[in-house]
This record gives sequence, C-alpha cells and structure tokens, in this order.
Amino acid sequence: MVASVVGALAVVIYHAYTTGYTWRHGLVALLLVVQLALFSVMLRYRLPAESERLLIGYFVANFILCALEFWLLPVTGWLVFAYLGQMYGMLSPRPALILTGAVTALALALGGWPLWRSQPRLFWGAAAQWLAIVTFMVYVNHLIQTSRERGRLIAELEAAQRELAAAQQREAELAVLRERERLARDLHDSLGHTLVALSVQLEAVQRLYRVDPVQASAQVDELKALVRASMEALRRSLAGLRTPGLGERALRPALQALCVEFGERTGLTVTCQVDAAANTLGPALAETLWRVVQEALTNVEKHAQARQVTVELACASPAAQLRVTDDGIGLPPGAESAPNRFGLRGMRERVEGVGGTFTVWSNERGTTVEVVVPLISGREVADEAR
Repeated sequence: MVASVVGALAVVIYHAYTTGYTWRHGLVALLLVVQLALFSVMLRYRLPAESERLLIGYFVANFILCALEFWLLPVTGWLVFAYLGQMYGMLSPRPALILTGAVTALALALGGWPLWRSQPRLFWGAAAQWLAIVTFMVYVNHLIQTSRERGRLIAELEAAQRELAAAQQREAELAVLRERERLARDLHDSLGHTLVALSVQLEAVQRLYRVDPVQASAQVDELKALVRASMEALRRSLAGLRTPGLGERALRPALQALCVEFGERTGLTVTCQVDAAANTLGPALAETLWRVVQEALTNVEKHAQARQVTVELACASPAAQLRVTDDGIGLPPGAESAPNRFGLRGMRERVEGVGGTFTVWSNERGTTVEVVVPLISGREVADEAR
C-alpha cells in the first residue's frame, strides 16, 4: 500500500512537471499524505480482524480521498484499485465483495456511465476483470482466514501445553512434599517411639542387673526383639522410598507384579483382576491408579491386620473403576480427617486432581477403597495426556 501511494505521489509530481504546477497538484499531494497517515495509524494500532466497523471506516475514508483525488487529477484514479486487494485481506468476504463492487461501479460511472451502451466491450472487459479479481481475492481471503485460524489454534495449543507442563511440575512438587510427610510420619510413629522405649528400658535393665540378672537378661531379649521389629519397619519405609513410579511400564502388568510382590512380602492372599484395557489409559490416569493401589496396599500392611486383599480394575467407557478390598479390622471413625492420616488424603487429592471420585467404606469386616475416573476412550486419553 505504501508503494502504491508513493507511486501516486510520483505521478502527481511528474504531471505537475510536464503540465505546469497548479493548486490541484498540491492538494492531491496533501490528500495522498493523509492516506499514508491513515495506513500508518492502522499498522500502529494493528486493528484486529474482528473490528470490521473500524476497518470499513478506514476503507470508506480512503475511497472518499481517492474520489477527491480523481476529481482533482484524473491521472490518480488507478490508486483506488490498490485498496481492493487490501480489503479482501482484512475484511470478511461479504463486506469486501459489497465494497469492491460499489467501488468498481463508481469508477465505471466516473469514466462515462453507462459504458455497456456506448462501449460494451470496455464495460464487459472491466466487469470480467472485476470478477477475476473478486474470485482470486476470495480465494486469497480464504487462505488468510485459514492461516489465522491455524495460528490461533497453535497459540491455544502452546498455551495448553505450557499449562500442562506447569501442572505436571506442581504435581511433582506436591508428590515430593507428600512423600516427605509420609516419611516423617513413619519415622515418628515407628522409629521415634521405639528409640524412646529403648532408652527407658535400657535404663531399667541397667538398674535391674544389680539385683536380678535373670530378669534383666529377659528384658534384654525383649529389647532385641523390639530392635528387630524397628529395623523391619525402617526397611519397609525405605522400600517405599525406593519404589519407582509407573514410568513407561504398562499399568496391567505393573499392578500384577505389585500385588505378587506384596503377597510374597506380607504372606497375605492377594487377588488381582485388571482389565487388559488398562494398558491404554493415558499416563496421568495410569499413574494415579498405580499410586492409589500402592498406598492402599501399604495401609493394609500397616493397619488392617487382614488375611486377604482383592485389587480390581475395570476399564469400560465412560469410566475406569478401581477397588481395593481387605478383610481386616476396618478404619477407626474419622480416619481420613485424623492428623496422621496423610495416605487417605493424598489418595483423594490425586484422584480428584484427574476429575475422579474417591470413596472409602469400612466396618469391622474390612475396608474398601473405590476410585472412579472418567474416560473418553483409552487411546484418546493417552493422546490427550501426551
């Protein structure tokens, strides 16, 4: 557009040089400078494509200026056609079509209307040129709009990816904090209490050896048993720290292996029933279900005094349903809200973080942990999570 206006200024200067300068040349040059200023303002503020009223006002103002320039110096009449292509690049097809048709008709009228009678070939030639320009520009407008839409979608996708990365970072940090809380609780509940008990009993044994060595020796045996139990509890805590996340493993074989290892370590009877469709779940859902089973089995080992455990995972649209059931002594009232029950709260937060529901049923015959998470389809969930 700048090149067209500058070219028109050059034409005006040449015309003034060859025919003699008049006030018309100066006024047309001033109008051309105004058009350059309007174009600069439009670029400066980058009018959005949705502000069609402002854009239409911009083109109407320029066409009025072009009409004045043509009236003053007909040699500048061609400049109006430089705005036709610009309209198709900035306006939607309907207003661009109406404005270009009106401008073309006005240009033909100013050139001697009606041409279709006096010079039909010139008229139909101009009409054919306008139709060709319209067809080409409509196609170009379609390409521009498609490009803008793709750009918008790409920008939204990049923003979503940034939000997902930030959410994953927050989840990782939250997981670290939860693990620290769990480790602090385990060390306080097991090793801390044991060390206090050992300190008290060792002082008692030291005093008892002088008066009753046999009884003191029996208490030493009890202390050794307590130390061994504490070491086993510490090993369990360290094993929990070393347990990796799901990572790249498929969910079904990972859960089966976890249940087998749990049964061998604790001596409990473990039944594991997992749908093959579990392997198609997205990484976020699979990791959540894996962590819930892991924490639920840890709670069974520590607190339930159970003999049997059942892990069931069914994956059928519209939801995946996980159940971990034991036949232990059940949970005490208000277990989830108790200050030291970080595991239950952590499981609920994980599940609700992926849009699922977390429910716990418990009585004297055992405890059931149920998780329901919504699905689109396995593969779609996996693709979306990636």
